Amino acid sequence: MQGAPEPFLPQDTPSQAERTDYEAQLRAAPDYLEFARSLVAAARAGDHAAQFYIFRALEYCTVEYRFHFGGRGRRTLDDALKWAATHFPYDSETVRLVYARCHTFVESGAKDLGKRGDWLRLASDGGYPLAQVNAAKRQKLEGVSAAGDEAARYEESLRLVSLAIRSREPAVMWEVGNSLFKDADTDSEGDVDDLAWLYAACLRGFDCTAQSDAVRDLCRYDPNCQPYESVADLFRRARGNDFPALEADAGWINEKLDAGDWEALGF
Repeated sequence: MQGAPEPFLPQDTPSQAERTDYEAQLRAAPDYLEFARSLVAAARAGDHAAQFYIFRALEYCTVEYRFHFGGRGRRTLDDALKWAATHFPYDSETVRLVYARCHTFVESGAKDLGKRGDWLRLASDGGYPLAQVNAAKRQKLEGVSAAGDEAARYEESLRLVSLAIRSREPAVMWEVGNSLFKDADTDSEGDVDDLAWLYAACLRGFDCTAQSDAVRDLCRYDPNCQPYESVADLFRRARGNDFPALEADAGWINEKLDAGDWEALGF
C-alpha cells in the first residue's frame, strides 16, 4: 500500500490519553490532509490509533465532501452554500467547515496517503477497538452489496464487534448503535434496538450534548430538531411514553458490559 508500507513494527495499544489526544487533534485540525500526513510516521511504526485516525480523516473528507459538494466536488463553495440554504438541514456552517477541512485533500487526491481502507485494516488487525467496529460495519455492508459468502461476512462483522465491545469504550458503543449488528429475529437475550446502544453510549460518557457531533448527525434526519436538544431530548421526543423502556434497555446494556456478559449482549 502506498503511504503505509508493510510489514509495520509492533507497538503496544496506546493509552486512553493518547487515543483521546488524537481525537482532540482531529477535531481541532483546520486541514485534514495536513493532519493525516502528520500521523504517517507513527502509523508506519505500528501505532494503531494513528492508523485509525488517518482513516477517520480520509473517510470524513470522502463522505462529507461528497454529501455537500457532490461527487468529485461538482459544486463550488458558493454553489454548496446556496444548495444548503434551500435543502434540509440548512446547515451552511457545516458546509464551510467541511470545505475548510477537506478541500486540499480533494483537490490534491492525497495519493501519498494510500487507501483509507488499508489504514482501517491495519488498525483493526492491530486490535484497535474503534477500527474493529468500523471494519465490522464495512464487512456487514459488503455482505449485502458484494458477491461472495454473505453469511461469512456477517459472521466476521460479529466477531470484530465482539472484540471491540470488550474495550467498553463509549465511542465503540455509539458505532455499534449506528449500525446494529444483531438480527431482530435472533433468540439472543440482548435483542435491544440501536437507540438503546446509542443511549447507553451517552450514559457511559459519550458526548451527547446539544452542540455535539452526535446531535448534529442525528438531526440530519430530523427536521424537528431544536438547538437546545441533547441526544436524550431527541430520543425522549421520538419515543414519548416509551422512553423509560429505552432508558432501561440502555442501563441493561451497561450492566452487561460492566459484568463482561458478552453472551447476554449477543456477542
